[in-house]
Amino acid sequence: MSKDANIFKIVGLLVEAANTDTVYRDVHLRRARELLGSTLNESAYRAIGSTEKEIDDLVRRSRSAVLQRDWAQTAELSGQIDSMRQRLAKMGKLSNVGKEVYEAETVVFEPFSPGKHLAANAQASQAGQRTQAIDGFASLAKLDAGASAFYEKRRSYFSGLELKSAAVSQKGAKRDRAQAEKLAMEAAERGDTAALQRLAKELRDWKESEAAVTPGSAPVMLNRYECPVDLAAPFPAQAIERARELGFVGARTAPYAEFAKVREVIYTHVDQPVPSNPDMEREGVLRARAMAEKELPTGLDTEESRVLAGQFIQQIFINSGGVRYLPPPGAETVLLEDFAENESADAPSKLLTALKLSKRSGLSRTEIESSLMRFGSDILANTLGLDPAEYRLICIPYDVYVRAGRDGRFGKWHHWTHFDGYQVMAGNRLRALVGGDGRFGGLYDLVSISPSDARDGVYARFAVVRRARMTLRWR
Repeated sequence: MSKDANIFKIVGLLVEAANTDTVYRDVHLRRARELLGSTLNESAYRAIGSTEKEIDDLVRRSRSAVLQRDWAQTAELSGQIDSMRQRLAKMGKLSNVGKEVYEAETVVFEPFSPGKHLAANAQASQAGQRTQAIDGFASLAKLDAGASAFYEKRRSYFSGLELKSAAVSQKGAKRDRAQAEKLAMEAAERGDTAALQRLAKELRDWKESEAAVTPGSAPVMLNRYECPVDLAAPFPAQAIERARELGFVGARTAPYAEFAKVREVIYTHVDQPVPSNPDMEREGVLRARAMAEKELPTGLDTEESRVLAGQFIQQIFINSGGVRYLPPPGAETVLLEDFAENESADAPSKLLTALKLSKRSGLSRTEIESSLMRFGSDILANTLGLDPAEYRLICIPYDVYVRAGRDGRFGKWHHWTHFDGYQVMAGNRLRALVGGDGRFGGLYDLVSISPSDARDGVYARFAVVRRARMTLRWR
């Protein structure tokens, strides 16, 4: 296989991986740009579009020459058109590959996340998508040897990813309680109320000896969502020192107590929410009081717990990795931009310069995500010395903003802050998450705007987080 043919095959596999392994979409596309650049860099790809415009201009000029009976110029222009069209024909395959890499969407839905925002046949297609991902990473490990260890990790992740059962079986003689609980979880995720009712009665009447019960064990339904990575582990000292030059400080956020209280309730309903109705598409739609009274235990009947549960039960949120967004409940260590919420926020910033952003306010989310996709990994690797496969530069997540802001530093000014992620609307349209306006809930203010909305008064604040926090399902 020729060198170019090998590169095209690797790039094709990386594009496929980016569409399935969406938490690492930016990593896969970055590698694709690196490899494709030796054959077709972005400037050359953009020049293909310019060539098409040049051909259109030459065609117009040739028509004018014919009308003027200037046959010498007609012959010259026709020759140029023919030559350029032949060159474009040869570049056709390259152009298609370039479009998939250089014009890739920044955010796509992760196909294994729970939620009714995915297609009706999403569950049926998951087995094929998982197999394709496993085979794709196995091929990448052989073809792109320099990154084989990374590809093997991603292959291992998908190999261990369990798929929902197509149907809930009847109780068998040897089925234990753990199996019944797992089936009940799957029925809840599918919205299969008949099976869920049957299993709930079965579990309610189950007789087990006290010795078989492990006090304090996590509910089975949460097991597949338990993150195996210690999100609270400190960042390398050298990275923290370098990060100060970009305006970051290390911050260890406390456990998210409110979410821990209602976590089981939220995960039980995680497959039931439907995208918001367009009629509700207005600023402040998420400020309404939660409607989860029947689901919350009486002891947890607090305003913050109720609002939090209502937001994540009634709405579908995804993070910038395309994965269903549910805040991690445990402690977490992040690098956080530490500018004050005042007019000085518009001061020049080395981070903004590195991201090729001209300012902090008045940016659309589309513009922000594009810059993060293009330059985020390079900033992590070349400036901070962090592995982009383990860390990611994003807008500050809503839950990090809430936890870090409890010392009074956030949630008081009369502006919004860009939060990582999106609200999924009807038709699977995305609206970017923003909030933090002191007039409307402060820390707990959470709203959504159009990704193309570039109004003044919405500020970008960035954070470096462990990429693992963006993965919801672990098995």
